[in-house]
Amino acid sequence: MMALLRSDLYRTLRSRWPWVVLAFVALVTLGSAIFTVWWPLEPGVVYDGLTGRYGALRLAGRGASITLVQMVAVFVAAQLSCEDSDDGFDRTLLSSLRGRVSYFAEKYLLVTIVTGVILLAYLALSGVGVLVTMRPVENVEPLWQVVAWAGEGWLVACAYALVVLLAGQLTRVKAIAVIVSFLLLSGAVEQGFFSFLLLVSDAFGLGWGPALEVAIAWMPYVTTAAVGNGAADMLAVDVTGFAPAVRALIVCVPLCAACCALGTIVGSRRDLA
Repeated sequence: MMALLRSDLYRTLRSRWPWVVLAFVALVTLGSAIFTVWWPLEPGVVYDGLTGRYGALRLAGRGASITLVQMVAVFVAAQLSCEDSDDGFDRTLLSSLRGRVSYFAEKYLLVTIVTGVILLAYLALSGVGVLVTMRPVENVEPLWQVVAWAGEGWLVACAYALVVLLAGQLTRVKAIAVIVSFLLLSGAVEQGFFSFLLLVSDAFGLGWGPALEVAIAWMPYVTTAAVGNGAADMLAVDVTGFAPAVRALIVCVPLCAACCALGTIVGSRRDLA
């Protein structure tokens, strides 16, 4: 599997699309900071911490929030989902079940690594953007809190990206993976699922309403909003009795594991069949 990973990383670096992705991240982070040279920030504006909605990495409400990582990661996963299938790589190079398990497992590992690289690029370019604007940063959070905030953003982004990768690998249709990306980013999948359950509950008088309201708070897109609001909001206990960070760990970690297991087992056995 490590040989496959090294090969994929080499091919990725030799491709054009990673640099396009990096340029896009730079445009909406560092680029928005450079734009303040011609369209200055209001006089007296300071950054309230690093991670908040009006923090330094968000350029006082301008620029891109950490949810940018999630948006980019899912489309990168859609790109990778059928990349080898299109040219027959996984049908000619690997012929055993063991080899295919390694192949699929490596793809999921590759997506988590690429998502981490996108996160690091976002943090680095946003940090340089703060220096460009030359505005002071007040109420800076402790380092562990910033790391937890970034890690939580990476976890949620990985969960969405792995779902997209799973959809693409099982269907072998890149267009479907892209459509799933749009639906996940808009929250249509999660909200549509719960709206359907609510309609069923109302139609048959099942009384699922209160339980569904509690369950919605555990969905990844709710955690995404909390991460976008900053570390303080992400770590604060809310009406569910849990902080969004804890809910993300409880939901996203099993979701990532399930995607990896399902894609590896189903995809491997399907190809051999």
